[in-house]
Amino acid sequence: MKLQPASEMAKIAEENYEKFKQTILESEEFESLKNSIEEAANEGRKTLLYNVNSSCDPHTIEFLKSVLTEAGYGVNGVFPNLHAMRITW
Repeated sequence: MKLQPASEMAKIAEENYEKFKQTILESEEFESLKNSIEEAANEGRKTLLYNVNSSCDPHTIEFLKSVLTEAGYGVNGVFPNLHAMRITW
């Protein structure tokens, strides 16, 4: 058995990471996150303790955190054991 070159594995990883990101951005979890932020803002709040689906893996939570940060939101705490994150705007 031959070990694939690292450059090939990096290419495969990058392609699959792009698919992973797209899947999350099209998911019900992401839609719920957006709706929860909007509802909190409509209620006059500037913070949200968002409960992440308990089956959500840490890799997905980190990606959601990065998307929020890129959009200008603060993510002051990610509590994987509680499946929650505190989001501010």
